[in-house]
Amino acid sequence: MDLNHRSPGYEPDGISRLPHLVMALAEPLPFFNAPMALQRNTGGNIQDSEAKNTKSGIGLMKKECLSLHMRAHLPIPTLLCALLICASFAGCLGDEEEEGKNSVIDFVVYYDTTSGVIEEVVQNNQQISETGVELTFDFSYTKSSAGEMVTFYYIPGDGSSMVENNAAENGEITYTYLTHGLFSAAIGAIDDQDNEYFENITIRIDKQITWSEDNTATPDTMNIETTPDCICDAPEQIKIDSTITNPPNGGPGLPFGGQSVTVTWRLLNSTDAIATESAPEQIGDGQDASWMHNQYFIEPGTWKLEIDVTAEGDGDEQVTVDHTVTIAYVADESVPNPMTTPEPEE
Repeated sequence: MDLNHRSPGYEPDGISRLPHLVMALAEPLPFFNAPMALQRNTGGNIQDSEAKNTKSGIGLMKKECLSLHMRAHLPIPTLLCALLICASFAGCLGDEEEEGKNSVIDFVVYYDTTSGVIEEVVQNNQQISETGVELTFDFSYTKSSAGEMVTFYYIPGDGSSMVENNAAENGEITYTYLTHGLFSAAIGAIDDQDNEYFENITIRIDKQITWSEDNTATPDTMNIETTPDCICDAPEQIKIDSTITNPPNGGPGLPFGGQSVTVTWRLLNSTDAIATESAPEQIGDGQDASWMHNQYFIEPGTWKLEIDVTAEGDGDEQVTVDHTVTIAYVADESVPNPMTTPEPEE
């Protein structure tokens, strides 16, 4: 190697005199590196460091200064990653605190179901019976590491008051729903140190109405109440299964037989507009006919199921009406948490 040969701008004293290198290094550091430059102070004050940096950029930039600035840039990605990780943990902890939950309570609640169907029976326009949906929640395995449990509670979400039990006396809460809806409920527990833990659950309650009318030539209109008993979406659908029976009127020794009838089913929405209508169906004496329909896009209010009956001969012909109507919601209920019995070891 020829030691007397030198690259342009290079001098034996190790100092570069290339103008483009001096100008590039004379530019100030980007603003996002400024905090690192301040932290890089090694004994002198900030003003001294700034003066040295400025002086080295005006004329000659020594290798020590270049190395110093390069090293100051390296920790930036590491710092940003650390800040992002800390922020994510802070968000998780904040969400849990906002929900009002406390980890000292070991919350264990068993329940076999989170949905059901109310059954109502109406005969000749009179209610005969109505059976609600009974749900049971078993809190008896819930404990607290900070003290004794004092209260178990259930918030139904149907506008009723919160149901509370003394934890020392009863570990189960039973509630009966008598109205349909998709309810936002809550189960919770409180210990003697006022620590509280709760969980939100969704309860789906549909309703089935069995409606009948005997020996009528002009069937009554069946009202279907679709307004839910909660602040929630309207039902997903109305399911209709209807049968009209034309009882036999003729028989041995009778001069005349019964008449045929023509039947039309019609469903009106909450504004009394026709939502759907069946084709006319002819039913002979002693026969029956059925109509099944699932109606979607339900708005809250009173829907109506009408039946038109027209006799084919003179006079009126009496029929029997049997409706089974179900008001059904989207199946968005919470998953049940039944108690499981461990299998015996072999």
